[in-house]
Amino acid sequence: MMANEPSVRADVGVVACNLAKRFGHAVAVRDASFALPSRGVCGLLGPNGAGKTTTIRMIAGVLAPDAGELLVAGVAAARDPAAVRACVGYLPESAPLYPELTVREYLEFRAGLAAIGRAQRRPQIDAAMERCDVARFSDRLCGLLSKGMQQRVGLAATILGDPKVVILDEPSVGLDPAQTLAFRQLVRELGESRLVLFSSHLLAEVESVCSELLVIAHGRVVAHEPLEAFRRRAADNAAYFVESERAFALAAEAAGLCRSTRETPLVDGWVRTEFVAADLRDPREAVGRLLAEVRIPVRAMGVCERSLEQVFVSMVKEAAS
Repeated sequence: MMANEPSVRADVGVVACNLAKRFGHAVAVRDASFALPSRGVCGLLGPNGAGKTTTIRMIAGVLAPDAGELLVAGVAAARDPAAVRACVGYLPESAPLYPELTVREYLEFRAGLAAIGRAQRRPQIDAAMERCDVARFSDRLCGLLSKGMQQRVGLAATILGDPKVVILDEPSVGLDPAQTLAFRQLVRELGESRLVLFSSHLLAEVESVCSELLVIAHGRVVAHEPLEAFRRRAADNAAYFVESERAFALAAEAAGLCRSTRETPLVDGWVRTEFVAADLRDPREAVGRLLAEVRIPVRAMGVCERSLEQVFVSMVKEAAS
C-alpha cells in the first residue's frame, strides 16, 4: 500500500489508497483514500461536480483509476476488474428497466447478464422479489408499475447474485413519502449483511439510513467519520441567541464573551442577538450576569445549533480554500 493508506479495519468492503482519475485536463478525483466496512450503510456526500459519480464508477468497476490502488471485497480492481464488477451491485438514479417486460422477465434477463447459472436463477429471483416486496407484481409489465415499485424492481435486480457491495445513487428521487420510508427501511436491512454505499444530495435522507459518512469535495475526501461525529460538529459549533429590549453586542464584546455577533431587530423594539462564544464554555450564565449589570431586560436566551446542512456547506467551503 502507498503512503496515505487509511487505517484498515479487519472487515473492510472497499479500500482506496491515493485514488486519482482525470478526464483530459480536468481532475475528477485526486488522492482519495478511505476504508469502508464490509457491512453497514455509508453515505456518500458531495456537491455537484465533486467527484462522487466518478468514485462510484471506479468502485463499480466501470472506470479504471489513473493512479492509486482500489480493493473491493478484497479484489484488486487493477488486476481483476471483471471480478470487481461481479461482486458489486449498482442501482443508478433511475432504474434501467425495460417497460415491455414483466418483472420476472426483466429479472431473468438481469440474472443472465450476471452469469447466474440456470439452476440458481429461479430461486435467486424469487428470493430477490420477496426481499424487495415485488413478488406480487411478478407478472406485471415494468412500464405499468409506480415509480416506487420500479425502484424496488431495480433494487431486486441489483442484489441478484448476492453482491458484497451495493451502490445506490440517488435511489429515492421521485418517490412519495410512504414509498420513501419503505425504501429506507429496505436499505437499512440490506446494510445488515453487506456494504451499501448510499449517494444522495439530501442530508435528511442520509441521516435516516447511514451509520457513517464519506464527504467528497473538489475531488478530495474532506471527511470520513461516523454519523454521530458529524452530528457533534453541529453541536460543537453552536451559536447562542438573546432576545433583549435593546442591543447588548458592544457590551458583550467588550467583556470578552463573544467573538462574533449578529443583530436582528424584532417588533416592539426588541432585538435578537446571535453570537458565538469567545471560548468553548457555555457563555449563557456570564451573559445573564452582564445583562443584569447593564440593566437590559431579556425575554429569551438559548442555543441555535448549526444544522447538518450548514456543517456540510462549511466543509465544502473549507476544502475550496
